[in-house]
Amino acid sequence: MRRKDREMNSDFAREVIDQSSYGSLALYDPNKKQTYSVNLSLVRLGNCLYFHSAKAGYKLDLLKEGDSYGLSFVSYAQVPDVFSRDKLQALAQEPGKVGLLLSRVFTTEYSSAHVLCRLRLVRDPEEINRAMEALCRKYTRDNMDFFPQAMAVGGSRILVYALDIQEIHGKRKKLDAQGEEMKWQRMY
Repeated sequence: MRRKDREMNSDFAREVIDQSSYGSLALYDPNKKQTYSVNLSLVRLGNCLYFHSAKAGYKLDLLKEGDSYGLSFVSYAQVPDVFSRDKLQALAQEPGKVGLLLSRVFTTEYSSAHVLCRLRLVRDPEEINRAMEALCRKYTRDNMDFFPQAMAVGGSRILVYALDIQEIHGKRKKLDAQGEEMKWQRMY
């Protein structure tokens, strides 16, 4: 990681994953010699990420069990609003203060995570059910009373994959109320 001052610990990275609506999986197509990125609805259970898929498709053509893959997550991204319009106008008039415009106005706060994982197809029916229940609880919490029926009808139509986390990294850029960047894992 180039910006070590923005690196966060693995607990922070796990929180980012848990709060993210999706993760972006990077794939490579050797036949077309091009990359392919797909957003996945994922859930984390311990040190493992789960997703489900149809039984055929381009993504599955590129996935190879046992291979390592990278995923990126962003749980927060926002342009900071730390200066009033009057303060911005005053900063713009002072040559020595223009750097503040770049570092605190024309920037983005974010919370992100990146993981390297090893892929495996889940074959154990109990693990499949646990993963699908966790996925459904994350994305359709209010409809869990229908989960058994949904699995009875649709469970045979899907594949469930596990991505066992090998490396996990978190990164954040956040400004405090005074517009100072909160570096070196400073939380408040």
